[in-house]
Amino acid sequence: MRKILWLALLAIPVIVIVTLPASVVMPRLEAGEDLHDVRGTLWQGNATWRQPGFVPVDLDWSWQGGRSWRWQADGVGTDLSGFWRAGAGGTELVDVRGTISMDRLDVRLWLANARPRGEVMLDIERALIAEDRAPQIDGQLVWQNARLEGTVHESLGEITVTLSSGESGQEARVESTREGAIQVRGRIDLEVDRYTVDLWLRARSDRPELARQIAWLGEPQPDGQVRVQLSGALGW
Repeated sequence: MRKILWLALLAIPVIVIVTLPASVVMPRLEAGEDLHDVRGTLWQGNATWRQPGFVPVDLDWSWQGGRSWRWQADGVGTDLSGFWRAGAGGTELVDVRGTISMDRLDVRLWLANARPRGEVMLDIERALIAEDRAPQIDGQLVWQNARLEGTVHESLGEITVTLSSGESGQEARVESTREGAIQVRGRIDLEVDRYTVDLWLRARSDRPELARQIAWLGEPQPDGQVRVQLSGALGW
Protein backbone atom coordinates (compact mmCIF):
# COMPACT_ATOMS: atom_id res chain seq x y z
CA MET A 1 0.00 0.00 0.00
CA ARG A 2 2.85 2.37 0.85
CA LYS A 3 4.44 1.86 -2.61
CA ILE A 4 1.11 2.56 -4.31
CA LEU A 5 0.74 5.76 -2.27
CA TRP A 6 4.21 6.98 -3.26
CA LEU A 7 3.53 6.19 -6.93
CA ALA A 8 0.29 8.17 -6.74
CA LEU A 9 2.07 11.15 -5.18
CA LEU A 10 4.78 11.05 -7.86
CA ALA A 11 2.14 10.88 -10.59
CA ILE A 12 0.40 14.08 -9.45
CA PRO A 13 3.00 16.55 -10.84
CA VAL A 14 3.21 14.53 -14.07
CA ILE A 15 -0.56 14.74 -14.52
CA VAL A 16 -0.49 18.48 -13.76
CA ILE A 17 2.17 19.08 -16.44
CA VAL A 18 0.48 16.91 -19.07
CA THR A 19 -2.90 18.59 -18.58
CA LEU A 20 -1.55 22.09 -17.99
CA PRO A 21 -3.92 24.52 -19.74
CA ALA A 22 -2.30 26.36 -22.63
CA SER A 23 -4.08 29.56 -21.54
CA VAL A 24 -1.91 29.52 -18.39
CA VAL A 25 1.35 28.84 -20.23
CA MET A 26 1.06 31.17 -23.25
CA PRO A 27 1.33 34.47 -21.31
CA ARG A 28 4.58 33.22 -19.77
CA LEU A 29 5.94 32.34 -23.21
CA GLU A 30 5.28 35.89 -24.43
CA ALA A 31 3.14 34.52 -27.28
CA GLY A 32 1.88 38.01 -28.03
CA GLU A 33 -1.27 40.07 -27.55
CA ASP A 34 -2.65 38.93 -30.92
CA LEU A 35 -3.20 35.35 -29.71
CA HIS A 36 -6.75 34.76 -28.40
CA ASP A 37 -9.13 31.93 -27.46
CA VAL A 38 -6.32 29.64 -26.33
CA ARG A 39 -7.62 26.10 -25.81
CA GLY A 40 -6.17 22.69 -24.96
CA THR A 41 -2.86 22.02 -23.25
CA LEU A 42 0.73 23.00 -23.77
CA TRP A 43 1.25 19.67 -25.55
CA GLN A 44 -1.71 19.84 -27.90
CA GLY A 45 -4.08 22.73 -28.44
CA ASN A 46 -5.27 25.54 -30.64
CA ALA A 47 -5.82 29.29 -30.61
CA THR A 48 -6.91 32.17 -32.82
CA TRP A 49 -4.43 34.71 -34.11
CA ARG A 50 -6.16 38.06 -34.55
CA GLN A 51 -4.04 40.44 -36.61
CA PRO A 52 -5.54 43.96 -36.57
CA GLY A 53 -7.36 44.65 -39.83
CA PHE A 54 -7.27 41.04 -41.06
CA VAL A 55 -9.45 37.92 -40.91
CA PRO A 56 -8.44 35.73 -37.89
CA VAL A 57 -6.20 32.69 -38.45
CA ASP A 58 -6.62 29.33 -36.69
CA LEU A 59 -3.43 28.01 -35.07
CA ASP A 60 -2.99 24.37 -33.96
CA TRP A 61 0.00 22.78 -32.26
CA SER A 62 1.12 19.37 -30.97
CA TRP A 63 4.21 18.21 -29.10
CA GLN A 64 6.60 16.07 -31.16
CA GLY A 65 8.92 15.05 -28.34
CA GLY A 66 11.96 16.72 -26.82
CA ARG A 67 11.84 20.50 -27.36
CA SER A 68 9.90 20.36 -30.64
CA TRP A 69 6.28 21.27 -31.42
CA ARG A 70 4.55 20.99 -34.79
CA TRP A 71 2.18 23.84 -35.72
CA GLN A 72 -0.33 24.58 -38.47
CA ALA A 73 -1.84 27.97 -39.38
CA ASP A 74 -5.00 28.05 -41.52
CA GLY A 75 -7.24 30.92 -42.56
CA VAL A 76 -8.18 33.23 -45.40
CA GLY A 77 -4.98 33.77 -47.37
CA THR A 78 -2.89 31.59 -45.01
CA ASP A 79 -1.82 27.94 -45.20
CA LEU A 80 1.41 27.41 -43.27
CA SER A 81 2.98 24.64 -41.21
CA GLY A 82 6.30 23.94 -39.54
CA PHE A 83 8.07 23.12 -36.30
CA TRP A 84 8.80 25.30 -33.28
CA ARG A 85 11.70 24.57 -30.95
CA ALA A 86 11.98 25.98 -27.46
CA GLY A 87 15.34 27.38 -26.42
CA ALA A 88 17.02 30.03 -24.30
CA GLY A 89 18.43 31.75 -27.40
CA GLY A 90 15.03 32.76 -28.77
CA THR A 91 12.20 31.36 -30.88
CA GLU A 92 13.37 28.88 -33.51
CA LEU A 93 11.13 27.87 -36.43
CA VAL A 94 12.19 24.94 -38.64
CA ASP A 95 10.89 23.56 -41.96
CA VAL A 96 8.26 26.25 -42.50
CA ARG A 97 6.27 25.45 -45.65
CA GLY A 98 3.11 26.75 -47.29
CA THR A 99 1.62 29.88 -48.80
CA ILE A 100 0.44 33.27 -47.57
CA SER A 101 -1.36 36.00 -49.46
CA MET A 102 0.37 39.34 -49.96
CA ASP A 103 -2.84 40.89 -48.63
CA ARG A 104 -1.85 39.61 -45.16
CA LEU A 105 1.61 41.20 -45.24
CA ASP A 106 2.15 44.82 -44.27
CA VAL A 107 4.55 45.94 -47.01
CA ARG A 108 3.49 49.57 -47.21
CA LEU A 109 6.89 50.49 -45.76
CA TRP A 110 8.64 49.20 -48.89
CA LEU A 111 6.25 50.38 -51.62
CA ALA A 112 4.27 53.37 -50.43
CA ASN A 113 2.79 54.23 -53.84
CA ALA A 114 1.67 50.73 -54.90
CA ARG A 115 -0.08 47.76 -53.31
CA PRO A 116 1.59 44.36 -53.92
CA ARG A 117 -0.75 41.48 -54.77
CA GLY A 118 -0.30 37.73 -55.25
CA GLU A 119 0.76 34.80 -53.07
CA VAL A 120 4.06 34.00 -51.37
CA MET A 121 5.27 30.39 -51.25
CA LEU A 122 7.54 29.77 -48.25
CA ASP A 123 10.33 27.21 -47.99
CA ILE A 124 12.20 28.20 -44.83
CA GLU A 125 14.83 25.83 -43.48
CA ARG A 126 15.38 27.72 -40.22
CA ALA A 127 14.39 31.02 -38.64
CA LEU A 128 15.73 32.23 -35.31
CA ILE A 129 13.97 35.20 -33.74
CA ALA A 130 15.40 36.66 -30.54
CA GLU A 131 14.84 39.86 -28.60
CA ASP A 132 17.11 42.81 -29.49
CA ARG A 133 18.53 40.93 -32.48
CA ALA A 134 17.91 40.90 -36.20
CA PRO A 135 16.15 37.71 -37.32
CA GLN A 136 18.32 34.90 -38.71
CA ILE A 137 16.47 33.25 -41.59
CA ASP A 138 17.71 30.76 -44.17
CA GLY A 139 15.50 29.63 -47.02
CA GLN A 140 13.51 30.92 -49.95
CA LEU A 141 10.34 32.87 -50.69
CA VAL A 142 8.67 32.81 -54.10
CA TRP A 143 6.20 35.60 -54.88
CA GLN A 144 3.84 34.03 -57.38
CA ASN A 145 1.33 35.91 -59.50
CA ALA A 146 3.26 39.00 -58.46
CA ARG A 147 1.66 42.30 -59.42
CA LEU A 148 1.28 45.91 -58.31
CA GLU A 149 -1.92 47.93 -57.94
CA GLY A 150 -2.10 51.66 -57.37
CA THR A 151 0.16 54.20 -59.07
CA VAL A 152 1.43 51.23 -61.11
CA HIS A 153 -1.01 48.48 -62.09
CA GLU A 154 1.12 45.77 -63.73
CA SER A 155 2.30 42.16 -63.55
CA LEU A 156 5.71 41.37 -62.08
CA GLY A 157 5.66 37.71 -63.13
CA GLU A 158 7.38 35.68 -60.42
CA ILE A 159 9.94 37.00 -57.92
CA THR A 160 12.25 34.81 -55.83
CA VAL A 161 13.79 36.00 -52.57
CA THR A 162 16.75 33.99 -51.25
CA LEU A 163 17.34 34.49 -47.52
CA SER A 164 20.66 33.91 -45.79
CA SER A 165 21.89 34.83 -42.33
CA GLY A 166 25.37 35.63 -41.10
CA GLU A 167 27.31 37.32 -38.33
CA SER A 168 26.80 40.75 -39.94
CA GLY A 169 23.01 40.37 -40.20
CA GLN A 170 20.25 39.12 -42.45
CA GLU A 171 20.47 39.31 -46.24
CA ALA A 172 17.71 38.87 -48.81
CA ARG A 173 18.56 38.67 -52.52
CA VAL A 174 15.68 39.53 -54.84
CA GLU A 175 15.36 38.60 -58.53
CA SER A 176 12.69 38.03 -61.16
CA THR A 177 12.45 34.32 -62.05
CA ARG A 178 9.49 34.55 -64.45
CA GLU A 179 8.91 37.31 -66.98
CA GLY A 180 6.51 40.12 -66.20
CA ALA A 181 5.92 43.66 -67.37
CA ILE A 182 8.45 44.79 -64.74
CA GLN A 183 11.70 43.01 -63.88
CA VAL A 184 13.10 43.26 -60.35
CA ARG A 185 16.53 42.63 -58.83
CA GLY A 186 18.42 43.78 -55.75
CA ARG A 187 18.84 43.06 -52.07
CA ILE A 188 17.53 43.86 -48.61
CA ASP A 189 19.85 43.87 -45.58
CA LEU A 190 18.79 43.76 -41.94
CA GLU A 191 21.21 44.54 -39.14
CA VAL A 192 20.61 44.70 -35.41
CA ASP A 193 19.16 48.21 -35.51
CA ARG A 194 18.89 49.17 -39.20
CA TYR A 195 17.46 48.03 -42.53
CA THR A 196 18.65 48.85 -46.05
CA VAL A 197 16.69 48.26 -49.26
CA ASP A 198 18.31 48.53 -52.72
CA LEU A 199 16.02 47.38 -55.54
CA TRP A 200 16.24 47.93 -59.30
CA LEU A 201 13.14 47.94 -61.50
CA ARG A 202 13.06 47.77 -65.30
CA ALA A 203 9.99 48.02 -67.51
CA ARG A 204 9.72 45.77 -70.54
CA SER A 205 11.33 47.35 -73.61
CA ASP A 206 8.03 47.50 -75.53
CA ARG A 207 6.33 49.44 -72.68
CA PRO A 208 7.78 52.99 -72.68
CA GLU A 209 4.68 54.34 -70.91
CA LEU A 210 5.28 51.85 -68.08
CA ALA A 211 8.83 53.14 -67.63
CA ARG A 212 7.37 56.59 -66.96
CA GLN A 213 4.92 55.14 -64.42
CA ILE A 214 7.47 53.25 -62.33
CA ALA A 215 9.62 56.38 -62.18
CA TRP A 216 7.33 57.48 -59.32
CA LEU A 217 8.53 54.52 -57.22
CA GLY A 218 12.16 55.60 -57.00
CA GLU A 219 15.07 57.30 -58.80
CA PRO A 220 15.16 56.95 -62.63
CA GLN A 221 18.53 55.88 -64.07
CA PRO A 222 20.10 56.78 -67.46
CA ASP A 223 19.73 53.17 -68.68
CA GLY A 224 15.97 53.15 -68.07
CA GLN A 225 15.98 51.37 -64.73
CA VAL A 226 14.45 52.80 -61.58
CA ARG A 227 16.37 52.43 -58.33
CA VAL A 228 14.41 52.13 -55.08
CA GLN A 229 16.53 52.84 -52.00
CA LEU A 230 15.21 52.84 -48.45
CA SER A 231 16.87 52.70 -45.06
CA GLY A 232 15.95 53.34 -41.47
CA ALA A 233 16.00 52.21 -37.87
CA LEU A 234 14.65 48.92 -36.57
CA GLY A 235 13.49 47.87 -33.14
CA TRP A 236 13.28 44.16 -32.41
